[in-house]
Amino acid sequence: MNYQERYMEILLRVAINIQQGESLSINTNPGTLEFAKDLAQLASETTLQPVHVVLVDQGKPGDVVTFTPIEHEQLSSTPIRAALLRLDDTEDRQWDFTIGPQQMATDMSLLQRAGNLAPPQLDKQVAPWSIVAVPGPNWAKRLLGKQATEAQLWELLSPVFKLDSEDPQQAWREHVSMIDHRLAVLNRLDAESFEISTTAGTRLILSSVEGSRWRGGVRKLDDGRAFIPHLPLDRVSMLVERTITNGVVHTTKPFPLLGGYVEHAVLEFHNGSVVSFDADKGKDLLEIAFSIDAGARKLGECSLVEHGSTLAEISHTFGYRGFDENFLSTLTLGMGEAYHLEALDRYSDEEELQEQTGCNVSTLRMRIPIGDSGLCVGAQLFDGSSEIIMQNGQFII
Repeated sequence: MNYQERYMEILLRVAINIQQGESLSINTNPGTLEFAKDLAQLASETTLQPVHVVLVDQGKPGDVVTFTPIEHEQLSSTPIRAALLRLDDTEDRQWDFTIGPQQMATDMSLLQRAGNLAPPQLDKQVAPWSIVAVPGPNWAKRLLGKQATEAQLWELLSPVFKLDSEDPQQAWREHVSMIDHRLAVLNRLDAESFEISTTAGTRLILSSVEGSRWRGGVRKLDDGRAFIPHLPLDRVSMLVERTITNGVVHTTKPFPLLGGYVEHAVLEFHNGSVVSFDADKGKDLLEIAFSIDAGARKLGECSLVEHGSTLAEISHTFGYRGFDENFLSTLTLGMGEAYHLEALDRYSDEEELQEQTGCNVSTLRMRIPIGDSGLCVGAQLFDGSSEIIMQNGQFII
């Protein structure tokens, strides 16, 4: 089975959902250049427009290679819109940090590289885009050990991307429908608060931001054009009201922070803020992170994922956002993603966004894992009744 060919089809038909007449640019590092070239040629047969491959080396755009359709006649009309596909730099990045966490906390570029910089909040989505990972030899060795091969990683990740399905695209359509159903049920709940408990000891009560909605991985432009920024597509998430969270959280996996790792952290929340914390490893990293700004001690987002996924069995961190966000239920300290809010364009800046909605604003984004086989999530409704959302790590809605 040719996993690469199937994966290319998934990227084009599912993730970026490329359409005829669109102009596509593919940004790639050297390690995934050949994959990008093959993908661009395939994409041009759908867009009937030139597809550009931009080589990015050490963070700087360089040479551009253009591919035009061979099997079909190219359209002479102007492209109807631009689309962007970015191949994650898992093959070429410098994985290990030599810079100390204190310096990293004050440098936006380093925070971004470490995965702890909050994303832009008020940027209007005007074009479909997606950042995707491509299995390669370096990433395989990073995840599976020095003797691992690229072929082994493709084989391992084939069920994650549904490449082993008889009809992968249909499998993805069914998966999207399942997530959409789950979101519809959650968004119909008139929930005053949510209670989260785990076998590890988490007992937490939190509330969603008023006027926000539960979201999944599919996004839409104003004209309804759909795309998926990151694969896979397992989590559902909500914005957390920054002043209401109370209880204690016990993390269930090591998690990256400021170039290092935190293990077995315990965080106590009162009226929205972390008031005490400890960790078997990385407590100093938490201290630095919590000093970044006032929002660093408050929750921004809650994401729920069913326990026992293939990804969770492979690693506790992948270096690719799409995997790191989708293998386990998590809480995000610092900034959540404001796309959960409707009518986002009414806010002039992030401070106004926070003041009028109750969401959290911070430079920091720290995702902490809380999922385990005993995860239970319940909703307390405004009418006084309650609803169970997850039990034993599985959705029951």
